[in-house]
Amino acid sequence: MTGSISRRQFLEAATAAAVMPPVGSSASATQVPAPTMWPGDRAAAISLTFDDGMQTHLDNAGPILKKHGLKGTFFVVTGNLNSWRKRPDDWARLAAEGNEIASHTVNHPCMLKAIETHSQKYTPEMMLREIRDSSESIISRLGVRRGLTFAYPCGDMTFGDEADLARNQARYMDFVAQYYFAARGYNSWAPVVAEDINPLTVPVLGWTVGKDFPGLMAQLEPVRQGHNWGVFVFHGVGGQWLSVTNQALDELAGFLAQHSEIWTATFGDVVRYIQESKVLKVEAGESTGQQRSFALSWPLDARIYDVPLTLKWQLPSEWSACTATADGKPLNCSVTSSSGVKTALVDSPAQTKTLQFMKR
Repeated sequence: MTGSISRRQFLEAATAAAVMPPVGSSASATQVPAPTMWPGDRAAAISLTFDDGMQTHLDNAGPILKKHGLKGTFFVVTGNLNSWRKRPDDWARLAAEGNEIASHTVNHPCMLKAIETHSQKYTPEMMLREIRDSSESIISRLGVRRGLTFAYPCGDMTFGDEADLARNQARYMDFVAQYYFAARGYNSWAPVVAEDINPLTVPVLGWTVGKDFPGLMAQLEPVRQGHNWGVFVFHGVGGQWLSVTNQALDELAGFLAQHSEIWTATFGDVVRYIQESKVLKVEAGESTGQQRSFALSWPLDARIYDVPLTLKWQLPSEWSACTATADGKPLNCSVTSSSGVKTALVDSPAQTKTLQFMKR
């Protein structure tokens, strides 16, 4: 549509406006802080996701992530008798370590004829139970209060007889939206461009089965070059089906841990950051020679969207440094200088109402 701009264009324009204020006005008169593309003004984002709730996730993947100080997202099949139901303490421990436990339905209904349970046989009522009961199982087991995410089994976003596939696709996504704030697909393979995201159909980087570290890096590199978000999908780790070796995951996790310019976070937290960045409203408030105030509004559900946003703000030309507060509480304020222009980065907690910068 003519006159519309993308989130990336907005962020670039906001930065440019900070450097080039309108003629006859000061930079501080119109400039407001703007979210950076990724937390800490990082270059890209990566999520490590694991499907089916396997034994090897508990035995191998979890310890590898912990070794490198990373968090992953585990999409569990809550009807799995050998893992989810038999090892509740291990799943609780994985969640307590900061990993996201998310839903992959109760019985993994899938359109592939080679995989039981067959979703071709499903009615809308059956699919709704899969989606609802899985979410209730995770919440009751782990006490999740931040909202849940979902992954479509086999990437299929429909079910039932062939004549009903189009109608059931709309039903499926509506069912998911009732119980989850975001969902990961599988059949679309590409880096995620943040401004184009549909939170109910997030694509992935592609097939990982059998890939070694160089093969996984080949999937990661376009994400880094494009400053986008890459969602890795793993099944077995060091065993079980569709697996990668422990070594491959360990080397990838080690690389991510060493490269802080890449934000490695859970699937849900990346969606939270993107959605908060899109809707945050910032208005200039009281302004003096010694301070600048801004009013912030966050229209999303505070029970779910609780990730801090990194905001970038250009200091007035007469300021050399600053401090910052969020609703009166001090924030860490990092100031950098480039070509004579000083900018501050602050991590503003979600739901902050008033952000203040003070000359130092």
